[in-house]
Amino acid sequence: MGLGVDVLVATSIRRAGPGLIADVAGSAALLIALTVTAFGQGASDFTKDIDPLFAGVLAQPGNLGNTIQYAAASANRGDIESAISTYEQLRFYNPRLAATRFQLGVLYYQLGSYDQARGYLQTALQMPDVTPELRQKIEDLLELVDKKLRPDQFSGFAQTGLRYQSNASLGAGAQTVLASGGTLNSSFTARPDWNWFGTAGINYVHDFETQTGETFEASVIAYDAQQFALHQFDVGLMEIRAGPRFAFAPGNINGLTVKPYVVATGALLADAPYMGGIGGGLTLHAVVGNVSLDPYGEIVQQSFRNSALYPLASGLSGTLSTVGLQASGPVASGLAWQSRVAYARASDQFAFDSYRSYVADIWLPWTFSWPTPWAGSAHWTVVPTVGVTRWEYDAADPFVAPFTTAHTTEWRAGLGLEVPIWHKLIFASLVQYRNASSNVAAFSYRDLSVSAGPLVRF
Repeated sequence: MGLGVDVLVATSIRRAGPGLIADVAGSAALLIALTVTAFGQGASDFTKDIDPLFAGVLAQPGNLGNTIQYAAASANRGDIESAISTYEQLRFYNPRLAATRFQLGVLYYQLGSYDQARGYLQTALQMPDVTPELRQKIEDLLELVDKKLRPDQFSGFAQTGLRYQSNASLGAGAQTVLASGGTLNSSFTARPDWNWFGTAGINYVHDFETQTGETFEASVIAYDAQQFALHQFDVGLMEIRAGPRFAFAPGNINGLTVKPYVVATGALLADAPYMGGIGGGLTLHAVVGNVSLDPYGEIVQQSFRNSALYPLASGLSGTLSTVGLQASGPVASGLAWQSRVAYARASDQFAFDSYRSYVADIWLPWTFSWPTPWAGSAHWTVVPTVGVTRWEYDAADPFVAPFTTAHTTEWRAGLGLEVPIWHKLIFASLVQYRNASSNVAAFSYRDLSVSAGPLVRF
């Protein structure tokens, strides 16, 4: 978060039997608005129509308060060039302000002018008024700038920890009666459990350093969870994406880019091979004002394998097609928003395993400074989130409810917290509640989960 966020869309596991509903991996695989025409106007008309903050700058160019307000407002609405010119005015009146040079470094970073950003950041460190907190911010951004200036750039994260779920199977209650008159297999009914989990992700970017801005991008994300008691839900996931990115407007950091890519996925369930997939997609990236937009489309051919615990898994084999939009932008100082909407169509071997799904999620990351005895005045992050998914199956499941075609809606809400420990080490936790209601009782569930553990970003 902060200067940029890559939102990863993780592969989900769909139900392999009556008790295994979509998204067994749950929330654990963690880890995104908008000129004034002055020609033909007299001076008085011009100042009436323009931004009042800018009018204050024009009227009193030496008033640093007006200038700072206008610069901040320009940056918040995505007018980076106006913000830069205003901070340059501040630097003219007082060239020894570290905060001004830092803000110029941030703005040039956002424009993709990394050499200029580094120059301002390095001189900011030499200013007499630089505080320990500001020094840390400058050094953190300098590290990002240095990465951007390399032809081969790596970034990523790794987390491990413990997770408790009130319903580890995302299953219905033990007394749920099937249409056949029987009850669910007790191995797949709602039961609490703990697990150990580990997740990691690596992003790689190679800059070809051409005048047209081509890059090659690749990412790997992996997740593993081992249950304490319910080992039939031990799960492992891995996803690889790779492809070139092309710019439609070379030299414009905020211009439209396109990336075709290939994707490969794999999953283990109950420590046995469960699913493999191969496919590809196309994603665009654009910035409108201060809003980042990433629409995408993807098709993956999935192959599922039967096992002793999941003898019907192969029926899930087929094509999963997804279209969606990820978007993000700032709300206020320290507060941002990220969202995702998506539509997926699964065409499997059997109609009762095929479905359409609709997904919407929104996150509101809020980053703020809070002094701690172990990390000084460091950045904490709170992330409230809400979301909904609806699955609409093509036909009734003859093994569960032969005369009722299932429609299931899951609502979820969560709260994440990241507490700085030391340098890049963070303590990250997430509390999430999920409630799914369905016209087929076997597909309804509730779950409260709590996960926590150390997180490292690099």
